[in-house]
Amino acid sequence: MPRSIQVMFAASLAFFFVTATTFTSLGYVLYIMVDQLHWSKAAAGFSFALLGLACGLASPLPPLLMKKIGTRMTMVVGAAVLASGFLLAALVHSLALFFVATSLMGAGFTLLAPSPAMYLLANWFPRSSARMIGFYFMAGASGGIVGPLIVGAIAGATGDWRLHWMVMAIGAALLGLVCLVCIRDTAAIKNVADVGAAAGKDPSGKEIPDSGFTVRQALFSRAFIVLALILTVVQTVVTATHSLLVAHIANLGHGAEPGAIAMSLLAFAGTATKGVTGAVCERVPPRLILITGLLFQAAGMGLLAHAPGVLVAVGASALFGAGWGMAWLSGHILLLRYFGPRLAGDMTAMVTTVSTLAVFGPIAAGRVADVSGTYAPAIVVFAVLLLVAAIAGVLLLQAPRPLVQRDEDSALDADTLKFEPAE
Repeated sequence: MPRSIQVMFAASLAFFFVTATTFTSLGYVLYIMVDQLHWSKAAAGFSFALLGLACGLASPLPPLLMKKIGTRMTMVVGAAVLASGFLLAALVHSLALFFVATSLMGAGFTLLAPSPAMYLLANWFPRSSARMIGFYFMAGASGGIVGPLIVGAIAGATGDWRLHWMVMAIGAALLGLVCLVCIRDTAAIKNVADVGAAAGKDPSGKEIPDSGFTVRQALFSRAFIVLALILTVVQTVVTATHSLLVAHIANLGHGAEPGAIAMSLLAFAGTATKGVTGAVCERVPPRLILITGLLFQAAGMGLLAHAPGVLVAVGASALFGAGWGMAWLSGHILLLRYFGPRLAGDMTAMVTTVSTLAVFGPIAAGRVADVSGTYAPAIVVFAVLLLVAAIAGVLLLQAPRPLVQRDEDSALDADTLKFEPAE
């Protein structure tokens, strides 16, 4: 098998595995753990929040480790950290220890995906990297489809959540072996910035002109601020939904199994829309797709809050997932088109940093459920936040005017800054 295909296989398998075993399935396992260990819903939400927080705080590590020890060993280390988190989760009796476990899971996630894989695919597939990266994200998203079903097969069938975590720990160790055998760099990494720049690929494959901005100028532009806030709202609601969906649907009186199906359908809808949104953005303005996705998410949340039955709740979850896929991918395409490939990696990293605020979503939702006995009020608030984000997209989100040099030989200076929207 060609080395490039081995790299693609291992990178995609890693993204598939971490997606299946962390964010998309943790809510199901927590539902069982909270019941057996008598934890509060707020505590469960906080453990979920720590997973996301660890992902965000660990985001600078992959480029640094890749420069020091290479991409292969960075991913092997990530698999080891992930396995240690799963093993610790299998042994926990105290809440504090579980907080450590979920933090290790988040750090392992970041070391395995997506930053290392983006760099690998951009270099192993220089002519078809956009297509390969699209396949890679679809493989990762599909992990969210099977993750809740795996939990249902292990923990749901046996009632033993410790067995689930132990199986996941073994799976993470095997993933580390796959990465050790299959992953190789095309050349030694000399510049950390090269890793971030590899993320600057347009899914449509089109040449994107440079915006002329510096990173600082781009960060203070209205377009970036609005996009960052919108994507933070999306990430907050998505993170909270993953933490509460199973428990909320179980409260309708049909147990956790319909919640697992709803979680899988949410992931499936998100995967499908992410798979087609890149192509659709070639014909439809990404801004319009972003706004539509936000409205779909808001509608899904509105239906889910007071769903009269399981079928409505499951359908609302699928609608929310479709909107999530549309909004998330189109938002990142807008970052690329607004600021150009030179800054795409930096802008994506900054959005990831800002969206770390999403960790407060599960905490707030859990606290609301502890006080009121239901997640419905929190879900209504999330629907309102998504509507506000959609309105902001309509009224405030416009492409910044590319900066131009006053003369071809002069360097761009601060006096040339123009942030007026393009006509």
